[in-house]
Amino acid sequence: MKKSTFFSIQILFCLLFIGGLSNSFAQTFDISSGGTPTITGALGGSVTGSSSVTTNLSVNILFGEISPANPNNIVKVTIPIAIRSTAAYKVTATITGSVVGGAQAIQATDVGFGVNNIRTMGSQSQICTRSAHTFYTPFTSNPATSVTINTAGRATYPGTLANIGTDTTILSGPRLSLTSANRATNNGYIFDAIFAITPQFYSVSSGNATITFEISAGPTAPC
Repeated sequence: MKKSTFFSIQILFCLLFIGGLSNSFAQTFDISSGGTPTITGALGGSVTGSSSVTTNLSVNILFGEISPANPNNIVKVTIPIAIRSTAAYKVTATITGSVVGGAQAIQATDVGFGVNNIRTMGSQSQICTRSAHTFYTPFTSNPATSVTINTAGRATYPGTLANIGTDTTILSGPRLSLTSANRATNNGYIFDAIFAITPQFYSVSSGNATITFEISAGPTAPC
């Protein structure tokens, strides 16, 4: 039974203003789009979002045809996310929404989720060793390349939407920006959030989910 599933990703801001009231404020944390999101392996699917790293992160994913009518082995969506900070940080994810259907319908466990590929934005990025930034299990694998099929014939991934709850930490590390964390094109880091689903037979269902990413003060991290 073919079925399309829609996911919406939105942003929350965690800002610490310093210096009192003025015409402009310096902030400690910022999160935004990290560039153009992409989708591969889709049949009738799409992903929409801004290509500019100075705009809010707001991405809509439509996986499209996910029955065996889709000849591709997997549908993969990559969403670049930009982060900036003048202090140690953490990035969390919160999921809301549900799927209406039985056990054979699409479940949160059927959508793989992982984060990787952190890289600097430019000359105003705080340079540390790559290992200084930590991705948290079970989200450390690319779900599109680490999918397996269980004994029931269902695709499984190391990390899925079922592993995201409320304020689930997915990444943390040291200061990201040399100077201000105010939004610019060259003063932070970018990482990829990756979603994957394997075309299979699913019973009729419907639903949507919203994933909210937030940056805030994190554990002490050496640079």
